[in-house]
Amino acid sequence: MNKFRFHLLSLSHLPQNKKYSACAFTQKNRKLAKMLTSLGHDVFFYGSEGSDVEEYCNSDRLHFIQTHTIVDIAKSFGNGDNNFELGYNWKTKGFRTDFDNENDKVSPGTKKFYASCIENINKIKKEDDFLLLTQGNYHEPIADKVKLYLNCESGIGYRGSNSQWFRCFESAYLQNYTYGSETPFEVRGGNFFDRVIPNYFDPDDIEFSDKKEDYYLFMARLVRTKGILESYLATQAVGAKLIIAGQSGKITPEGHLISIAPNEFDLLPGNWEYIGFQDIEQRKPLLAHAIAFFCPTEYLDAFAGTHVEAMLSGTPVITTKFGVFSSDDTFISGIHGFKCDMLDDFVWAAKTCKKLDPFIIRKHAERFLMNNVKWEFQKWFEDLYMIYLSASGKNDLGWNALRKNIPEWKKQLYPDLTK
Repeated sequence: MNKFRFHLLSLSHLPQNKKYSACAFTQKNRKLAKMLTSLGHDVFFYGSEGSDVEEYCNSDRLHFIQTHTIVDIAKSFGNGDNNFELGYNWKTKGFRTDFDNENDKVSPGTKKFYASCIENINKIKKEDDFLLLTQGNYHEPIADKVKLYLNCESGIGYRGSNSQWFRCFESAYLQNYTYGSETPFEVRGGNFFDRVIPNYFDPDDIEFSDKKEDYYLFMARLVRTKGILESYLATQAVGAKLIIAGQSGKITPEGHLISIAPNEFDLLPGNWEYIGFQDIEQRKPLLAHAIAFFCPTEYLDAFAGTHVEAMLSGTPVITTKFGVFSSDDTFISGIHGFKCDMLDDFVWAAKTCKKLDPFIIRKHAERFLMNNVKWEFQKWFEDLYMIYLSASGKNDLGWNALRKNIPEWKKQLYPDLTK
């Protein structure tokens, strides 16, 4: 099996640490490093002081390069609240980023992150190294100065993808949406070198149970587009308890639940309980013992990782039908949960989901565990390396190359067909 070197660009707004589990991109970076090192690759991980990736990967293949400090983060994103190391109460207010800013308007901490990445990569790079751009165009200033051929967006679930790089999308919906947005009203071809590889999950972060308690669960940032109103209305209609977890919620003196963002929603007192931010250890039993997990996002969600965490916990999911849920890529309605249109559908799903088998739900979701998904990445990187060899003149086969032996990734992805 081929072994490669990767420069993994993390994010500047947080230490890349399990502590910040509500930031999906932070957790993806940590887990990607662990998957790659477990395959025997060398990973140079660029991130803030306070990152736990060395301990998490526990591998001499992981090389951590500190790019900036927690003080840099607090100065860039905080408001001087010394009760929190980031300078603000992220558990109640959500995370602050500069992902969507123009390059000349990013924070001082991000500029320091850029400069450190560029300096360190240019010192140690080899021409056949991979550069993993985990936030698309946000990392373009680094890619422009490093100038490697194998520029890869390793998990697109954001705005700002670069069509000049090799791209991996979280879902087929997002791939097609991106292609269509780039070339509207045109008939265009696909790209053999882009891939769809789903989000990936650490089994140690999951607790499975087929024993359910008397509550439903909603867990997300508390904004309307995450589907909190649908969850509230459905559980009120069936007279069931709804536990609500996540950042950005606030209970008024009158007992209403609202978002700290203006004009989002206003839940009257009822059969709900708001418990705020929950870390990974707190989330595990909540997901495992819920009757069902509500994630009826109103926007076109790229992946919605929490619904896979719920299924791995043996808990059915209740969603909408758009974005990643528009196809059967992640689950099948009526077997692993329900996809709903009208309030009547949500209410019926809430009543009926008790009939679904937690063991079947869990078995289906195991496809998203890190030890399975990592082989899809191995295939992608081996394919791209053949393109690199062709482009650099080291062979002239590229896409046309035929392997003489069955590669390890194929044996892992198709075990019953490669014996």
